[in-house]
Amino acid sequence: MLPESIEDGGIVTLRLLLPSRDIGAIIGRKGATINSIREESEAKIKISSSDQDTGTYYREIILSGTIGQTVAASYLIASRLEENSSEQGEDVRLEILFPNSITGAVIGTKGETIKELRTKTNTQILISHEVLFGSTDRSICVSGASTDIRECVRYLAAILHENPAKGNHVPFRVNSHIQMQRPGRIIHQGAGNPPRRSMSSGAFTKGAATQSSTDTMTVQKELIGCVIGKNGIKIRQIRDLSQAQIRISSPGDDPSRTITISGTPDAVSTAKYLINYQINNELKKSP
Repeated sequence: MLPESIEDGGIVTLRLLLPSRDIGAIIGRKGATINSIREESEAKIKISSSDQDTGTYYREIILSGTIGQTVAASYLIASRLEENSSEQGEDVRLEILFPNSITGAVIGTKGETIKELRTKTNTQILISHEVLFGSTDRSICVSGASTDIRECVRYLAAILHENPAKGNHVPFRVNSHIQMQRPGRIIHQGAGNPPRRSMSSGAFTKGAATQSSTDTMTVQKELIGCVIGKNGIKIRQIRDLSQAQIRISSPGDDPSRTITISGTPDAVSTAKYLINYQINNELKKSP
């Protein structure tokens, strides 16, 4: 069940994931917009750095303070995204990182809490089926008008405040794929270092034109399952996180499967690292 009352003075930390293409609208010219959000909300706000070598698709925004302050900051961010939208009336999407041990409190018994939350706040809420790569976090995506998102985030912040994370919490890091190593049992065709993004690529400008590239990976058949995941969950996560188009060849007599990855150089690079991450974990399980 949702909290009957919310104490706005409770201290929380909210972690948002935002596509890099939208971050410029939040920071503003010479930091004017983010400084205004800090001043108006009184929340502490930290934005993860952009890695120029790997071109991370996401940036993390960490909001710290009281429930009232962090909710105000998230609303101002959602409002700015709403203003920056290319289509009038388009729903805003805010992605929030939640420790896996707490998501049960968001879902509730037989999904009752999340159903009530959707109805009460008039928002669409999707929770990732599994934890994000290299972490014990799950992603909660809230879509709707900025005013509705504010109410939804207020309840989520209250749940976060009332339910401390259990066990060893490993936060998701947007740059974590930089540390992934390529296992020797994978054959890369044309796979060099991640492409360097030029300063004039317009990566932070919404709707900017981007270069397209295609790369392939050849993976042994016995390892392809860890890339696809149960019911395709892992490959969907990889597509979502990297924003690349990924095709896997049909099974045949060949001892390996070919993965074709298309998209911007940043997206292709990220997808390759995430695929390698899955395979590295699988290889660690091998005797």
